[in-house]
Amino acid sequence: MDNDGNSGLDDVHLWPMRYDLHSHSKASDGHYTPEELVALAQKKGVEVLALTDHDTSAGVSQAVAAGRKLRMHVVSGIELSCLWHGNQIHIVGLSINCGAPELQALEKSQAEKRDARAREIGMRLEKHGFKDAYENTKAMAAPGASITRGNYSSYLFKVGAGPTEEYCFSHYLDKGKPAYVAPVWPDLETIVKTVLAAGGIPVLAHPSRYQLNNNWVLRLVRDFKNCGGEAMEVSSAMQSFSERELLTKIANKHELLCSCGSDFHHEKTNLDLGIDLSIPEGGTPVWKSPKFRLEC
Repeated sequence: MDNDGNSGLDDVHLWPMRYDLHSHSKASDGHYTPEELVALAQKKGVEVLALTDHDTSAGVSQAVAAGRKLRMHVVSGIELSCLWHGNQIHIVGLSINCGAPELQALEKSQAEKRDARAREIGMRLEKHGFKDAYENTKAMAAPGASITRGNYSSYLFKVGAGPTEEYCFSHYLDKGKPAYVAPVWPDLETIVKTVLAAGGIPVLAHPSRYQLNNNWVLRLVRDFKNCGGEAMEVSSAMQSFSERELLTKIANKHELLCSCGSDFHHEKTNLDLGIDLSIPEGGTPVWKSPKFRLEC
């Protein structure tokens, strides 16, 4: 394996099920342990996997150990939450130094914010008949996991509150619904600067999924770039090729590298590890960054 961040991988732009640079484990709200996730990714044909749990890098060391055992390439990562003009935005950090003091301090602060929000969500669910919702949801997660609304949707589905986790989320946990609690996150610049301080590559996650019109998306991308952002996800699951091409053009206009990721939490229709991920021709892949490195 080379030490230049490319790890001897070839220089082809278009291939499905090879890189997946956005995934979640039980360290936050995924359904698999980091070890299970790496093994599943390998089974699905993914060759380079980034573990990017919500506001925590706690699972990265286990993922790297599993990758070494299975001879699978793993990238250290995290997905950090921030607020921008009142909107919750996610920034993926790739090839981070998990032990960086700035990142560790932010993870601690984010964990405290998440726990306070999770407890409030639990209280609101109790008012709607879900006894001990916080305790039961926490018991389903891995020890020390960062509890998210995704964890709660899994719990609600398990107790029969709806036919799917997505239904439970949209009917109880989404904005304007009975158990919604507004987040209190740092601003965009703080998050980007923290990723940079940890030696990582700040990536704007799934820019098309926020409830923003096109003008606001362009404004978000511009502000992200001005804060020091270096890449954006142009390729994700359940996405048309025209959308992928448009996002690539936007990335090129703002001199941002292009990333791809499924945002995998668990198997569901049209969303799987590495599924249909490609970067359109003309986009510069994030793995071309001199900072991009494989932990194993």
